[in-house]
Amino acid sequence: MLKSLQLSNPTESISIYILHDVIDASERARLAAYLGGFLPSVSFIQLDEEMFSGFPVFGHITLATYFRLLLPAALPHAVEKVLYLDSDLIVVDSLRALLESDLGENSIGAVEEHNQEFDRNRLGLAEGSLVFNAGAMLIDLGRWRRENILATGLEFARTHPERIKHWDQDVLNSLLETRWLPFDWRFNALPHLWMHPEYSDVSTPLGQQAELARANPAVIHFAGSGVAKPWHHRCTHPWRQRYLEIRQQTPWANLPLEEAPSTSLADRLGSLRFRLKSAGKRMLGRPRP
Repeated sequence: MLKSLQLSNPTESISIYILHDVIDASERARLAAYLGGFLPSVSFIQLDEEMFSGFPVFGHITLATYFRLLLPAALPHAVEKVLYLDSDLIVVDSLRALLESDLGENSIGAVEEHNQEFDRNRLGLAEGSLVFNAGAMLIDLGRWRRENILATGLEFARTHPERIKHWDQDVLNSLLETRWLPFDWRFNALPHLWMHPEYSDVSTPLGQQAELARANPAVIHFAGSGVAKPWHHRCTHPWRQRYLEIRQQTPWANLPLEEAPSTSLADRLGSLRFRLKSAGKRMLGRPRP
């Protein structure tokens, strides 16, 4: 993600803050050395998951997803405005227009989710309220601090676990229901733009808006789990190849794709022996004619 950010914004002087839990010291050193080669400012901020003990998580998500709630306290107080980006995305165009957006009286700017009615009803939001995806957000940190989003967000997550399906995204949508600015879909192009049939019919207003985002995206967000991720060998996202091309420029170029069939001779011979043995058992188990 960070390499793609630099490739698409080569003239910008960007200060990067990486929020993380415990990571291997040697891996962190390798990451810092690599990022230092093309980013002017990189800060690692280690946070403790323990403060989120008991918060709901499931699937591929860990408690670290709630770190977004800690941004007002974790980042230096001098930082008044920040662009938050998930790690499962790539930047494919300039973000200057996004960074310079005027949020007005809003706490954040973000892109709306696709399953609006379901999420709105699930969260108990007012009719007509929009629900946003928290994977790419322009945040007015000064306003977050003044409104104490950290404390109210933590309290909401502790007292309303039954409402939480999308973790801190649900917390933020509940707290900021009428205080966020919708951005163009191109600034957080989610998989449904390509994968859901209702967004492919360009004769409809929904399909036309989706086509504009598909034709000129700035952020490609591989939201979801398993095969939705471009590092999974069965991912079919149309931007998967671009992700892999960018990864080739990093020290992690040769990481195997998740759940990819083994290519080693020993593994292939082992698999062949297993299949032959299984076939033999099936033959021996057949009744004589």
